[in-house]
Amino acid sequence: MMAVLVVAVSVYVLVAAITDARLHRIPNWLTVPAALLGLLYHTVAPDGMGILAALAGFGVGFLLLLLPALLGGGGMGDVKLLAALGAWLGWKSLLVAFSLGMVLASLGALAVMAYNSLVPKEQPAEAGPTLREMTTGRPKTQTPQRVLPFAVPLALSTWVVLAWWCLRGG
Repeated sequence: MMAVLVVAVSVYVLVAAITDARLHRIPNWLTVPAALLGLLYHTVAPDGMGILAALAGFGVGFLLLLLPALLGGGGMGDVKLLAALGAWLGWKSLLVAFSLGMVLASLGALAVMAYNSLVPKEQPAEAGPTLREMTTGRPKTQTPQRVLPFAVPLALSTWVVLAWWCLRGG
């Protein structure tokens, strides 16, 4: 049954990372079922940690990013992503994945800042406005937006945690 957990969590964070990278949001259709399935898994699976441990992981995951999200430092999708992940991993493994994810996010932010310092701040205007410029009202020159959504480094760190679980035999 451990394989079910590893595959489910791996696919969950992969879909979350792709969705966050493309849309810059993590929708409820992804996070809510993942949280419920994590709680259900640990309630009924023979190798599950139990509903109380899964609820503790959910709560820790929710609280870790709630205040930053309320203060404008992230989105509620990240909060729900982490809560659902906590339901699957439990609070201890979630803290490891979160901490490693923060380190990877910091390294990614440094890389983006370095890249931004090497690339011109504005792109040259073309001969005429594009359809997108006409419909959005954006000026011909704009600063390129380069962001690293948190789901990407969190997915990487989660895979490290899952690999560790598999190597140590569950």
